[in-house]
Amino acid sequence: MSSNPVVCLRNISFIRNKKTILDSISLAINSGEHWAVIGPNGSGKTSLISIISGYHWPSQGTAEVLGEKFGSIDLRELRLSIGECSSQIREMIHNWEPVMDIVLSGKFASIGLYEKPSSEDYRRAGELLDFFGLSEIQDKPFSKLSTGEQQKTIIARALMPRPKLLVLDEPCSGLDIGAREELLDTVQEMSQSPGGPTLIYITHHIEEIIPGITHVLALRQGRIMACGLKEDVLTGKVLSEAFDMFIEVHYRDARMWPVVVKFGKA
Repeated sequence: MSSNPVVCLRNISFIRNKKTILDSISLAINSGEHWAVIGPNGSGKTSLISIISGYHWPSQGTAEVLGEKFGSIDLRELRLSIGECSSQIREMIHNWEPVMDIVLSGKFASIGLYEKPSSEDYRRAGELLDFFGLSEIQDKPFSKLSTGEQQKTIIARALMPRPKLLVLDEPCSGLDIGAREELLDTVQEMSQSPGGPTLIYITHHIEEIIPGITHVLALRQGRIMACGLKEDVLTGKVLSEAFDMFIEVHYRDARMWPVVVKFGKA
């Protein structure tokens, strides 16, 4: 493992109600890398991300994120350096709150804007609104946005405090094809931004893995099936075993598109 990884997990396990959800996971994510985490429902993706994001402690093993070892730091402080876009965040946002206030609230890691933003905060929020194409709807309440606009707003909120790590947990869930591709184009642009955060993209849709993703972790039943460079993990053999069906992988426009071969299980 790198001497200064962004994420360093050593033989972690996660046990809830006597059930092992993650088993002996070791992972190093280094600066300059962007990762996707894939696997079927119930494979442990959400639990893994909850540990990396500082919401849960591993039951066994050691975890270090952004150079901070669990047990020697207040995880609430660590979470201020980690941006997150997830369905849980979206469900907590106040429907009446305007886009600008939602983005500004990311500076304070709050749901709702209760602090007084500085002029620099407004400048930063304006840059993010421009980047995500939200400037013209900055006064619009969250409930009046399309699902794609809501997702962009939440990602902009996550980027407000300039996090070193950005976790995108199935950000394309609920989007139609056009909105999905527009959001993926934005994520691709983020992956190429100098000085931008390390990305961790969670999905079970292989076709969402953009060219900017460099590495992939494949989980099945709480264990690592494959881990490494994207080209080495996103193969028909690995995906067939991970999802328990025969899958072929086709390459097009620097993305990988899975095709299920319907003649039995792998």
